[in-house]
Amino acid sequence: MDYRVAHRFLSSVQEDKLIPVKFTKTCYGLSEFMHSLPEPVDQDFEALVPRWLARRLVAKGYAVYSATQVALKAKLSTAIYREEQSNALQKLDESFYAELGATIEELSDAEDPSLSAVQSKLQDYLRMRAKKIRRLAETKQHVDFLDSLALEERCWFADYRRLFQEWVDGGWFTEQSGFGARLWLKG
Repeated sequence: MDYRVAHRFLSSVQEDKLIPVKFTKTCYGLSEFMHSLPEPVDQDFEALVPRWLARRLVAKGYAVYSATQVALKAKLSTAIYREEQSNALQKLDESFYAELGATIEELSDAEDPSLSAVQSKLQDYLRMRAKKIRRLAETKQHVDFLDSLALEERCWFADYRRLFQEWVDGGWFTEQSGFGARLWLKG
């Protein structure tokens, strides 16, 4: 499976996840979508609502995200710290990247000034993970570390390992030159 398809699937699952919002205006009719909400929802009321609903409420000016950026920064900082402290890949939740992506989208929707710093941290983290995954893909090591990878990373690893193996096996080269070397990754 392509890592982009895996990410889109996991991201779609995130749409029903409950996230905190704080209402900025009195809002009517929401109890049709969520029976746990009062009718009407008053200004300054805080509630957990599905991400898809939160996105619409924020876009229309009825609510703001609560504690989103704090949770994201803490999660990303913790992940970076754990990754830096070890040569091994640290275990990620299956939905790690989908959750981060949804939260970054929320920061973007809210025009949060810390968005570029968060995106920069995420890029650094992705580079750290990719370097470790590439190193593992280029070895003959057993794949017992796969449970530490998010779904997107497992898909990317499989694609990269296949391409690397094709390259080092030299099949593309032997067809052109007649050179018949068998290299170490087979077997």
